[in-house]
Amino acid sequence: MGRINLSIDEKELQELDYMSGKVNISRSKLIREAIQLYKKEFDKKNMENRRIEKIKNAIRIQDSLRKYSKGWDGVSEIRKWREAR
Repeated sequence: MGRINLSIDEKELQELDYMSGKVNISRSKLIREAIQLYKKEFDKKNMENRRIEKIKNAIRIQDSLRKYSKGWDGVSEIRKWREAR
């Protein structure tokens, strides 16, 4: 396991000690768990941002296709296919 030095102000250190005492774990373990929680949130936000970018890209593609299909009515085309069944 790697080691790091961490500088925090006195108030944050007191809060860290209070929390670690409440859950009966060491400072190091509390910080490791906090990092894991932060990473989960970070990953969740990152996935959401990627999803949004994919949606935006799909909209850009649809918009560019719409320019090439002037006069084509997708709704009426679907109706024709349904009626042909």
